[in-house]
Parts: sequence; structure tokens; C-alpha cells
Amino acid sequence: MLAATSCAGSPTGPDAEIVVRDVHFAPVDVTVPVGGTVRWTFDDGGVLHHVGSEGEFDSGITPEGSFEHTFTTPGVYEYHCSVHRYMTGTVTVTG
Repeated sequence: MLAATSCAGSPTGPDAEIVVRDVHFAPVDVTVPVGGTVRWTFDDGGVLHHVGSEGEFDSGITPEGSFEHTFTTPGVYEYHCSVHRYMTGTVTVTG
């Protein structure tokens, strides 16, 4: 299993989890506190996916594994899959 991490998650696990399956994000929108970590898990039978937010984070293109990002600044972060441009979502970071 391939794993990529942009920032370390908390020892107890992520604050929010998003599954990439059936060419969709589930859930699409999540809310975490400042310092919160979101984990995207790629579970789509080997279909290539990507999670990125312009200038904020980039998982790279991968068929499996997971990617985590820790958010340090409040705001609304739109993310997408560059392989399937209609796959979009939002992470809201509260502070």
C-alpha cells in the first residue's frame, strides 16, 4: 500500500476522513479545527486519483493508499482530483 503524508497526523488519528471510492469523495465537505488533520483514503479498485488544493497541498496521482494534510490556518479550502476535474470538495478550518 502506498502512503503519502504532507504533515504528521495526531497520535489518535485524523480529525476527518474522506474516502475516494466510485470516482467520488465521501464525504465531500468536512470541518476541522485549526491544527486538524484530514485523511483521504484511495479505495477505488486501482483507479488513479489525486487530491490537491492550489498552493496548499498535493497528494500526487495514486491508485491506492492514503494522504494526510494538517491545516494550520483558518479558512475554506477547496480541493479537487486533477484526474477527474468534477470531483471537488471543501475543507473548512475553524479557529
